[in-house]
Amino acid sequence: MSKLHLVFGGRVKDPQGLEFTDLNQMHIVGLFDNYADAEDAWRANAQRTVDDAEMKYVVVHLHRLLEPEIEKKA
Repeated sequence: MSKLHLVFGGRVKDPQGLEFTDLNQMHIVGLFDNYADAEDAWRANAQRTVDDAEMKYVVVHLHRLLEPEIEKKA
């Protein structure tokens, strides 16, 4: 099974938090079937916006949300 990862970003209220201000303006970078590719995409976008403290990109481990019992066994 692929370990799906979602990379997205947007403007946040607090640079230390994850409360995004405008969901309509979110940048969906894409879905990736391995963490290495997701991390590369995250890093490229995070570095592109490094001077804007209110922009944040994240990697979400979708496979953990879809099948949490697999993670518990590992």
